[in-house]
Amino acid sequence: LFLWRCSLTILVKMMSQAGTGFSFNTKRSRLREKLTLLHYDPVVKKKVLFVEQKKIRSL
Repeated sequence: LFLWRCSLTILVKMMSQAGTGFSFNTKRSRLREKLTLLHYDPVVKKKVLFVEQKKIRSL
């Protein structure tokens, strides 16, 4: 009997809300809500709000 198990961690793309187009990838739990966090944006050289744009893959 083969049981397929879903990964609990996913890789997501975080996009800057400063309008610079800067993004980075991070991982989060599949069960958690979409991420929003403050992170350094090197284009504007400040901490700005980043929101989760899309899921990249399961880990």
